[in-house]
Amino acid sequence: MNDNTGSKTPSSKPQKRQQHARKGDIVLAAAEHAFVEFGYAGTSVDAIAEAAGVSKRTVYSNFTTKEALYAEVIKKRCAGVVPEIDPNATDEDPEETLLKASVAFLEAIYTPEQIALYQTIVADSRQFPDVGKMMFDGPVMRSQHMFDNYFRKQAQKGLMRFPNLDLAGAQFVALLKTNMHMRLTLNQPTTVSHKKLEEIARSSIHLFLYGALERGSPSDKTAKAVRKTRASK
Repeated sequence: MNDNTGSKTPSSKPQKRQQHARKGDIVLAAAEHAFVEFGYAGTSVDAIAEAAGVSKRTVYSNFTTKEALYAEVIKKRCAGVVPEIDPNATDEDPEETLLKASVAFLEAIYTPEQIALYQTIVADSRQFPDVGKMMFDGPVMRSQHMFDNYFRKQAQKGLMRFPNLDLAGAQFVALLKTNMHMRLTLNQPTTVSHKKLEEIARSSIHLFLYGALERGSPSDKTAKAVRKTRASK
């Protein structure tokens, strides 16, 4: 007598896990399209289930709540947004280190997909503040912290000095975005190209690192005198 029980049991579990994972991906893809197109309030779990071709129960077996599903959509869309800076880059030219990370960051956040997500979240957050919190505490702050960490290491080595180190990352990101982010968010005509973003990044980095005052000018000497006076108090 042939007993096939032993041969079927080990393979059935991996197959079920794979099927579960595939259904999760299908649900996530359907939710991504629905949330971006109709917003959080305008999207129901029933609609997501229908678009994914699964039952409502299947949606909840993969994602415990609608909010959790929305969070996964944000995580998926923003996976490549956070800039990367080599931990050993503190010994390299800061302008080139920041340029590489800055251009990659701007190219990531200015894609049509990212702008569409940002527009949706801004609209949703008025009624659902937790939706805005997901975006702010997630990719927004992770991007800022990446630059923060780099500036802190530079400051610890005595290579940079900041009036307020806690604000350095946020101020740098704000300089990088210029008004292009708002123009894209508000659907205003804007040209986005690698060349343009590199030009913006270079200019923002130079202003951040060296300031606007001409060295040796009367204004520069006055600023230095003020800083010296403050430091002596």
